[in-house]
Amino acid sequence: MSAVEYHLTRAFGIDMKSYVVVMHGKAKEATIKALEKLNPKVTDSNILIKPNLASRVKDNGENTDVRVVEGIMEYFQDKGDITIAEGCCGSTGLVPDSTHNLFEFADYSKLEDKYGVKLFDLNTDVFEKVKLYDEVFGVARTTLNADYLISAPVLKTHEFTTISACVKNLMGCLEPKPTTGYETATKWQIHTELSECDFSNLPQYWSALSKFEHRLIALYKKLLPKLGIIDAIVASEGDAPISGTPIRMGLVLASENPISCDAVAAYLMGIDPNRVGCLQIAKEQNLGEINIEDVKTNVDLRCHRKKFKLPSFIDYLHKNRILRPSECL
Repeated sequence: MSAVEYHLTRAFGIDMKSYVVVMHGKAKEATIKALEKLNPKVTDSNILIKPNLASRVKDNGENTDVRVVEGIMEYFQDKGDITIAEGCCGSTGLVPDSTHNLFEFADYSKLEDKYGVKLFDLNTDVFEKVKLYDEVFGVARTTLNADYLISAPVLKTHEFTTISACVKNLMGCLEPKPTTGYETATKWQIHTELSECDFSNLPQYWSALSKFEHRLIALYKKLLPKLGIIDAIVASEGDAPISGTPIRMGLVLASENPISCDAVAAYLMGIDPNRVGCLQIAKEQNLGEINIEDVKTNVDLRCHRKKFKLPSFIDYLHKNRILRPSECL
């Protein structure tokens, strides 16, 4: 058995490749309980927690709740050296202090004082050139060198990828670049074709979407997060990530396979994981199970399932039963 297989499949009678813990409750307490239930093994490691900070509005499902991150801190505090790292994007008006301003706004600074954890702005990091599918991008060296990377997003719908969770969260690890039409740098180079295409031209749209999704999965494979923890205490539906509407779920999800974690999150949003392009690609590349009937959980997921409003264009596709051609994946 390889080292990867050992970490993914442990001798507890549970296939860790597809085990997702879903815990209901208050943010911090549910996070700790979810991790205790999952029992991830890590010792003497350089632990990097990558939350999602994208908004200067509180309690709207756009920032990872600081109490979820505090729960992660409490569970891992004696298991290694911990850094919380984020690199905010252009939607926040990216300037040199943007990430630290969001750390302050979202109350992450208290974690620095309470636990002695380091808060690090990935936008100030050294970036290594990495080919992601068909193009070369800068990826933060700190994330590439982490022994134990935790993707800790807040759950949202997304105008391009349908859902934004563990995989999409990794976009924050990219190098910000100047973007035409914006005063500040963004990380939108990874989906340039989507940003520029005419959605009414479906062949062009499918092609642009496929490139973005393949690049995201290539980034996932390069970083290989060891743990996914999804903050679904207050999620965001509709035209997220910028214009979403908060929706309370009161849940925290945790898995040693972030792909399966995203699949369960999609199901809980009322979305078929097999209609989420990133997850389809990940499954085809044997990165994780996304068929809900094959994913082990600790709860009856049907009890927690909701019907999220989809982003406008994706909702249009669904309502008009416009299916994506298989060759466009």
